[in-house]
Amino acid sequence: MLDFFADPERFIQHASAAQWTQFLQQARQHGLSARFYYLLQRKGLLAQVPQQVQQHGLSAARYAEKQQQALFSELQQLEPLFAAAEYPCVLLKGAAYRCRALPVSYGRLFADIDMLVPAAQLRLTRDKLFFYGFQEVGLSDYDRAYYLNWSHQNPPLQHYQRGTVIDLHHHIYPTASARKIDISPIFSHAEAMPGSAFKLPKSAHLFIHAAVHMFYQEETHKLQKDLIDLNDLLLQVQQEQQLDFMLQQATLMTVQSAVANACQILAEVFANPAAQHCRGSMRLSKAQPLVCYLLLSMLRGDGIRAWLAQQLWFVRGHKLKMRWQVLLYHTLAKPAAAIQQWLRRTLHSDIKRR
Repeated sequence: MLDFFADPERFIQHASAAQWTQFLQQARQHGLSARFYYLLQRKGLLAQVPQQVQQHGLSAARYAEKQQQALFSELQQLEPLFAAAEYPCVLLKGAAYRCRALPVSYGRLFADIDMLVPAAQLRLTRDKLFFYGFQEVGLSDYDRAYYLNWSHQNPPLQHYQRGTVIDLHHHIYPTASARKIDISPIFSHAEAMPGSAFKLPKSAHLFIHAAVHMFYQEETHKLQKDLIDLNDLLLQVQQEQQLDFMLQQATLMTVQSAVANACQILAEVFANPAAQHCRGSMRLSKAQPLVCYLLLSMLRGDGIRAWLAQQLWFVRGHKLKMRWQVLLYHTLAKPAAAIQQWLRRTLHSDIKRR
């Protein structure tokens, strides 16, 4: 899949039926079936791919369009709440990509709507959303306490009728971390969405957020999709002539290593010209060789090499997300809480049987 998004024309010329089958499986697994269809359409390459591949992409594209319509409908439902608010609400991730009509959003599927509000207004916003029909669901007491005390967001909120899920953020990185990231530039540079109370980050901040998400956390199940997103976002930053601004903002927000690592990987995997330009900039620190090696091992390796890289990435991510005191407590307390919950359920079942 990375080969396709790096050079779709070359991939089409050399792909066998088996490679197309593997590609479609990976695209479906990562939610990129509509994304590749729009890419082929934009580059005028649709007619050159097998008919079955076109049909897979077209079906996914129609579903993605329906989801995007649902996104705007949901934002309209929420508009009165934030129009009356005396503080900013900034859309993040996929919702921001779609509302800015960025190429990275074409064919994108939505699992939730990500929003960022000032930390001081988090509780107020959550309480207002409760009155709009949103509620926290399916969380243990321990997990809820983890979200509220150590995370960068409220527990997910789901609408009781529509099923829409909102991830309400007060930061872009867990507060339990020893790493301090300044997110005030995201608020100060956010632009109002025409005709709406919602605000949208600049493309430079969208790229920085995506780089932080990839290189300062432990998740590995969406590496290919996240890397493809980063590639498209950086090309957008370049197109809007924000590369120097992005490097300046990375320094202000103290996330230089995430941006440097992202540029290193994008230059190597996609030959991204914007990434190659940034790597040569005096404003950007050097990439971390071990971190880039681990990521490339997970992307390209197989067997024991990829497995070991994944384990190290997991440990590293947790170490970055939590101070050692919090990590030690979490390592011991979460299994203990799970055992305690299991014992309560077992005891309750025994009492009911009697």
